[in-house]
Amino acid sequence: MSRQHILRVALELIDAQGLSKFSIKKLANQLGVYPTAVTWHVGSKDELITALTALIFDDVKLPDDRDTDWAEWLLDTARVVRSQMHQHPNLVPIAGSTLSPVPPSLPFVERVLRVLIRAGHEGDGLLHAYNAFVGALLGWVSIELSRPSSTPERARAKYERDLGEIDPNLYTAVVEYRELLSDRAFLVRWSNGVNNPMNASFDVMIRALIEGIRPRVQQAP
Repeated sequence: MSRQHILRVALELIDAQGLSKFSIKKLANQLGVYPTAVTWHVGSKDELITALTALIFDDVKLPDDRDTDWAEWLLDTARVVRSQMHQHPNLVPIAGSTLSPVPPSLPFVERVLRVLIRAGHEGDGLLHAYNAFVGALLGWVSIELSRPSSTPERARAKYERDLGEIDPNLYTAVVEYRELLSDRAFLVRWSNGVNNPMNASFDVMIRALIEGIRPRVQQAP
């Protein structure tokens, strides 16, 4: 029994049952060992979850950044990372909350930094561009895949009931564009990104982000 095998089995359990139902004891039962054997290899439950979120990046196959336009590389990378995160929706909502830079995530960090440096970023500009890209990417997908508070049927019924009671004179835009927004816009949807992915909106967001961090050529006085 290796640490890598334990992490893979843990990821399979969380994918199948959700994070709220996951425990070291259940993992140990699945592996056919005592819980102490699991913690000896991976530490506490919190340490295990941290390692699992990094494992998502370990499975990401980043595009080649050689002889590739930096903006196109960031766009392709964002799509690849989002696709991989969609494979583990039960784990994604906490993917951006782990603060330990464990080794599996470092290749991703290195490649993004290298591409941004090649684009002309340096100093604080490099830091801010990196944080903007990674924060927007992880934050977007975490919200997109946020866990529903109830079944889609119940959530939809409540949404439609509540929306029918709002003042149309106060919420003119919401009422006018109700059909456009319903279950397709953040804060007014009842399905998460597993069943209703927001592909087109994601592309708009990431393209705008990339344009926003484009290094500006300094004009001579």
